[in-house]
Amino acid sequence: MKIPFKKTPPLYIYDELKMEYTPFKPSNKMKVILGIVTFLWIVFVIAFFIKPTTKVFVNNETVLKEQVSEYYLDSLFNDYRKRADLYLQRDLWEETPLTGEMLAFCARNAYDSTGILLPVELALTQAQIESSMGLKGRSPKNNPYNVGEYDSGTVMWFNSTIEGVQAYYYLICTQYLSCRNLNDLFIEFKNCDGYRYATSNYEPVIRDQYNYIKEWIDGKLLKNKEKKKRILE
Repeated sequence: MKIPFKKTPPLYIYDELKMEYTPFKPSNKMKVILGIVTFLWIVFVIAFFIKPTTKVFVNNETVLKEQVSEYYLDSLFNDYRKRADLYLQRDLWEETPLTGEMLAFCARNAYDSTGILLPVELALTQAQIESSMGLKGRSPKNNPYNVGEYDSGTVMWFNSTIEGVQAYYYLICTQYLSCRNLNDLFIEFKNCDGYRYATSNYEPVIRDQYNYIKEWIDGKLLKNKEKKKRILE
């Protein structure tokens, strides 16, 4: 015995001319519109609830694709720390309060807040010029970048080295690199309002020292790599 198929009851609408309810019959145009809306809704549900599972290789590890950016940033700031330590650990700066870990930490905080990465060579350059890596000046240990230090006097004080360093990173990222690139600063080291970071003749000193530090670090890393390669051979 066949069970009769029960159709869904039709939708009735009230016809004011006939003064009676009649079955609703959508036009072909409306059917197309309803089909498109239904399709878009299905796509939205799939995109919202189903997460990608694509895997890629990062540092010989298999990770989810959406984790790549975090892995990349960790690697980036790890290199940042290593480059800073290479230069800071020279015999010239044995007593410096600065460390690669500190610079990388402050750089990461500033990057997370502004989306701007302050080059480690620039941070090392200004620390060397402003306070000889936190060893000379009015308050070199807590303010190695002379933030808030003017010829007329001091307007900002910090309780620790890391507090002073973080103030520098936020200052350069928000008021200098947010509107100028590094080459612009080498020509005129001015903030977005046109005020100079230091007195005249600052730019050529900054540029030359930056290039020297970058070449020194790159050369040191290359020698270390070649030395490691010879040991493994």
